[in-house]
Amino acid sequence: MINTVCGTIEDVFDSRVRVIVDRKAACQGCQATGVCHSFTKKHMDLMLSRPAEPVSKGDTVVIAMKGSSLLKASVFAFMVPLAAILATLFLAQAAGAPVAFQASGAALAFAASLAAVRRLGNRIEAPRIIEVIHEE
Repeated sequence: MINTVCGTIEDVFDSRVRVIVDRKAACQGCQATGVCHSFTKKHMDLMLSRPAEPVSKGDTVVIAMKGSSLLKASVFAFMVPLAAILATLFLAQAAGAPVAFQASGAALAFAASLAAVRRLGNRIEAPRIIEVIHEE
């Protein structure tokens, strides 16, 4: 399944474009929308590959992303840090480490997991522009 959403081109560069997407439109139908939106900006700022056809600031674009890529991104973003924290806490507790050491280890594991999430995220197929609607 391919998920699509509309956005507006804010900047045009040599090989990339900066697109702003209304988060409400992008997250429509997700059951966690209310929770996520309380912690995030109202708009998503995306840097995407520039399409072959000419584009300019203000054009509306349709952006597509595979459903499997969306699922992978969600798993990487939420499960990798959780697994790192839990594994660190389990190992530290099994080793008989003091609580302060366990907490410090969990915080370091979380920070390290963010680097792993970024690296894993590079393996996910990026969203792409599939249609350009020129502003009149």
